[in-house]
Amino acid sequence: MSEAARQFVADHEAEQVDDLFELLSQPSISATGEGVADCVDLVQDLCLQYGFDDVVRVETPGQPAVIARAEADAAAVDEATADGGAPTTFVYGHYDVQPADPDEWTTPPFEPTVREGPDGRERIHARGAGDNKGQWFAHLCAVRALRETTGLPTNVTLLLEGEEESGSPNLDGVVREYADVLGDADLAYVADGPIDESGRPHVLMGARGMQYVQVDVTGPNRDLHSGNYGGPVPNPAWELVRIVASLKDETGRVAIDGFYDDVRPIEQQDREALAAMPFDEAAIKADLGIDRFAEGPGESYLEKLLYYPTCNICGFTSGYGGEGSKTVLPSTATLKMDMRLVADQDPEAIYEAFEDHVHRHATGVCDVEVTKMGQMHPQRTPLDHPIREPVMQAVAAAWPTEPILKPTLGGSLPTAVFERELGLPCVTVPYANEDENNHSPDENLALDCFRSGVRTSVELFDRA
Repeated sequence: MSEAARQFVADHEAEQVDDLFELLSQPSISATGEGVADCVDLVQDLCLQYGFDDVVRVETPGQPAVIARAEADAAAVDEATADGGAPTTFVYGHYDVQPADPDEWTTPPFEPTVREGPDGRERIHARGAGDNKGQWFAHLCAVRALRETTGLPTNVTLLLEGEEESGSPNLDGVVREYADVLGDADLAYVADGPIDESGRPHVLMGARGMQYVQVDVTGPNRDLHSGNYGGPVPNPAWELVRIVASLKDETGRVAIDGFYDDVRPIEQQDREALAAMPFDEAAIKADLGIDRFAEGPGESYLEKLLYYPTCNICGFTSGYGGEGSKTVLPSTATLKMDMRLVADQDPEAIYEAFEDHVHRHATGVCDVEVTKMGQMHPQRTPLDHPIREPVMQAVAAAWPTEPILKPTLGGSLPTAVFERELGLPCVTVPYANEDENNHSPDENLALDCFRSGVRTSVELFDRA
């Protein structure tokens, strides 16, 4: 980063934080629509104030998206690339936030407050501070710092959606409709999520996908007395237990036909990246209060987490769960399940295989219904892609510790659409602290992480 841009960022931090506070004070809950319209107006205004040339509001069947463009300053474009035009970085974020119950917060969720955390670091506490307003706002600060000093040497295209917290149901449509604008880039870049638990930043070359399903099993038309009816009348809970038990074998391997067929093989460069990642097995077990890890494909904890898909029970509901006893034969049973998917797996194919498996293992004594609740495709940019090094260098120059290269995020982000529809390599670099409490009460963003995030975006735009 040029010294002038670095100094500008430092000199204008108070102003940046004030503007971020205004953004965080505005509710924008996609699940209910609360405050979304006003937030979109504010987002458009902030983009223009911070140096973007034009901003477009994109209507969708749900909440609107925002696309902003900042054209490179001609005087700042490197002579070596001037003939071919300035490079372009496409950045993605989301302005919508999770709902928040004020009674569970130390201070009101939409009244941003700076206070010290348990480690003594100053943190902005507000809904959306880390997820995701504070992170994409860092890009605005970077554009302005370069505009006001050495000039912006790259084009920056910003896409902010308003439904990430609701599963991004309309993101694919927006990306397809504006592919000519969004796809004219060299990189899709995302700042979302927390840094590594070690406190070091990490560069994530992908994200796992997800298929979320629900299975509803229905037996008698009402709950029954287990003594008067138990035995001859089918119990939906037992039917569902049998189905669930069939989903994995005794080694922990998912038993759905074809489940692993498209899993991308682990290459040598992937194993080298795994070996270089910090991992404290004893600390994780102690933190979680467990003695051992689960069985399943993969030779190590990180290999299981990052390179293999899962079949996870999120919830199993049936019968009586209150205090004491109630001798009941339940009339219904419900399973909620997510399957985290890895590179090259197709969520639609996995859903079809899951649905087929469930119906093949049902006995027929109860009605069984499978419902697709939501899905995201997995995405992974190869570790040897040329975009890796400039991103790693930008992060290394902006943070006090060296970044960790990771092949993928264990969780899911809607990044696959940028690879699938635009053909862009996609890299995620979280700017929030490891304990940001995203989706939880007292969500926060450490100010030192925000500063490092702004510097990272400046470095990235300056060398893209």
